[in-house]
Amino acid sequence: MVKIPIHKIPGKYQTDIAFLRYFSGNEQAAAVNYAHRDEYYLFILVKCGEGKLHVDFKEYEVKGTTIHCILPGQIHFPIGEVKGDGWVLAVESAFVKNEYKDVFEKMFWINDSIELNESEVEDLWHCASILHKKLKPGMQDIEKTVVLDLLSSYIGMIAEIYRRGLPVSANNRYADITSRFKSLLSANYKSVKRPSQYASKLNISPVYLNEAVKKTTGISASNCIRDEIVIQAKRLLFYTKISVKEIAQELGYADWTYFTRFFTKAVGISPSYFRKQYLE
Repeated sequence: MVKIPIHKIPGKYQTDIAFLRYFSGNEQAAAVNYAHRDEYYLFILVKCGEGKLHVDFKEYEVKGTTIHCILPGQIHFPIGEVKGDGWVLAVESAFVKNEYKDVFEKMFWINDSIELNESEVEDLWHCASILHKKLKPGMQDIEKTVVLDLLSSYIGMIAEIYRRGLPVSANNRYADITSRFKSLLSANYKSVKRPSQYASKLNISPVYLNEAVKKTTGISASNCIRDEIVIQAKRLLFYTKISVKEIAQELGYADWTYFTRFFTKAVGISPSYFRKQYLE
């Protein structure tokens, strides 16, 4: 089985907190050009530029002025050359506040990119410039505290911008249910496939679960389950040489022909054709 390359900040950069890099002109925004996943959050702020990013088998256009967030574990790579004027921030998950993580993870379900207005770009750019001056190896305690405050402010501003793209929901109960549902889904997608099963684990009705998830993310609970299984299947198809039958078993399907029909209906092409399309 081919292993998916995983990048870690301590092994790749000079600091165990974060890494911030400015790119401009013909300099590439992407540090590497091969498919991989990171253990950290990656934020790409683009003031002007061009190119495309491939994130979990979806293409995103890199252009000015946009902000892109890549979650830990998402497979990504640039398509061709990604150039422009902007900042790339890599930050350990431990230094991203939970309320910010919640916003970024909700955007994962929606799969939208975020365009910025002039004021937002100016604020982020100013904060990134100061953070870049302060972020360095061998920081003392007070220096590290200042950096963490700046880092949190920068990420918080991004989260604030991302939040505007989320479905409006005034019900905090809905948000809590959706967060717990997503945690359960991440841990149980191989064995638990129906919304009613997750509703039972949450001690609520399937109707209420679906209402909460749809109000919070914009898609139904069943579609969330489908999307999680599909992305895991795509990763196995892309990064391993095991058969479709073995992938079906790995994802909890005893009947691999049923899995093939499920994947084909969700993606529009069969698992075998998906693999051929990307690897040949």
